[in-house]
Amino acid sequence: MFLDRERFKPAAEMRLSRDRSSIRVTITDPTACELGEAVYAWITADGRAVRIGTCGASAGKRLLSYPGYINRSLTGRGGATPKWEALKWLNLLTEHGMLTAVVHQPEPTTTAAGLIRPYLDVERQLIRQHRPLLNRSHR
Repeated sequence: MFLDRERFKPAAEMRLSRDRSSIRVTITDPTACELGEAVYAWITADGRAVRIGTCGASAGKRLLSYPGYINRSLTGRGGATPKWEALKWLNLLTEHGMLTAVVHQPEPTTTAAGLIRPYLDVERQLIRQHRPLLNRSHR
């Protein structure tokens, strides 16, 4: 596992639909999905991160948005996810069967501006460290 299991908690699962032409996401831990200002990662069963991101509000809402973007692209209706990326999601799920979303909400840090949660800094550090296949930008 590349991401610390003490900090990153499993929150959702991504699988192929029955006809294997689209994806679906199921929430597995509603409490973890309530976290905001958090970092999440989609990981394979062996713990390899394939996508790392953040959510300002609810982690669950962000994780549940993946099928809409990916499936829209797979059906040729455009959207935020490029077709090549949607196909990579499909290939990963075909290869691994399932991806797990893990979520971590960093502790607040005292700064000159007051308490802040450094979730964007944690995301940048993890992307730089792990170079996930499905992160288009390496901030």
